[in-house]
Amino acid sequence: MKIIQILNTFHWSAAANYCVTVSRELMRRGHDLLLLTEPGKACDRAKEAGIPCDDSIRLNHRNPLLFVDAIKRMKMIFRSFKPDIISPHMNEAAWLPGMIARKAFPRAIIARIRTEYDPPKKHFINRFVHHAWTDHLVVGSMLHKRLCQDILDYQPDMISVIYGGVDSELYNPGLRQTSRFRSEIGSDASEVLLGILARLDPVKGHEFALEAIARIKTLPARFKLVIIGYEAERTYAWIKSLAAELGVTDRIYCAGYREDLPDLLGALDIGLISSTGSEANSRAALEFMACGKPVIASAVGVIPEIIQNNEQGLIVPPRDVEQLAKAIEKLIVNPVLRQNMGKSSRQKVLDNFSLEKFGSMMESVYSRLLRQS
Repeated sequence: MKIIQILNTFHWSAAANYCVTVSRELMRRGHDLLLLTEPGKACDRAKEAGIPCDDSIRLNHRNPLLFVDAIKRMKMIFRSFKPDIISPHMNEAAWLPGMIARKAFPRAIIARIRTEYDPPKKHFINRFVHHAWTDHLVVGSMLHKRLCQDILDYQPDMISVIYGGVDSELYNPGLRQTSRFRSEIGSDASEVLLGILARLDPVKGHEFALEAIARIKTLPARFKLVIIGYEAERTYAWIKSLAAELGVTDRIYCAGYREDLPDLLGALDIGLISSTGSEANSRAALEFMACGKPVIASAVGVIPEIIQNNEQGLIVPPRDVEQLAKAIEKLIVNPVLRQNMGKSSRQKVLDNFSLEKFGSMMESVYSRLLRQS
């Protein structure tokens, strides 16, 4: 197949990771692929993965002149590349490739991929766009499928659910023995390390994690919360100030943005997701699970679909500090339970969320659409 993926963002996010990962997997399966994207981190990651990119089309803006230029360039690219499938990924201007393809290269199938957290907009124009210029939807969760059915009036057979995938070789349980992170922070093998892997953003709920830590008074095991991620709407100065206010400064370690994530995650004992929203495909949860870690997580987004409560971890209501504290305490004091849940996490990734599974499912959806056209 000849496939064009369109990712109009310069940020690196879960949606960008989904696009770049599936593009790489489709190429591994022998398909001819081109990624249209913006200059920035997402484009850089795609190029590092060996994905052919065109970063000359600007869609992430409000400039009408740039839209005119984008239309001209897309027409030229569609006619020269001759794609079988065109998959736009992000909300902003995701309708534009479908509109252009209907005129410039009408044989192409438009398979819109929605892995963002926000539900589709309810207004008439958005419903029209999705029906007129989109042939099929691929979504990252059953939750989002139900939203698209209700809001966009899409039939179930026009929406495919494909969960994100994770590199189960790069992220693996053996990292616990090779990780250097514990030595870096002066933590011995007996200290229980929990980790939050998330940008510093209100939707990630860091304050609820810190408040939960503050509620845990006395335990037989020492523990520490490792905070990993880049600064966004919040900063590490804010994290440290809140920790001091709650009296838990000695129970946290701010790791910041790191490139050596497998090494860090391998050193942890428990993954923690305290989000109040987001988690459309929860890359962090899948990476924790691939490393064989139990995950304590809020019941938001795709989380209840990929983590079974009391099997791969513990699911708690968002913003419920008391339940979060109880879940943290339960896993800290029970190493056997942590080990069993960690093994279940790893096996679930191998069975359902491997890169092989991810690429195979997307390939299968695309092939079916072409057969039906």
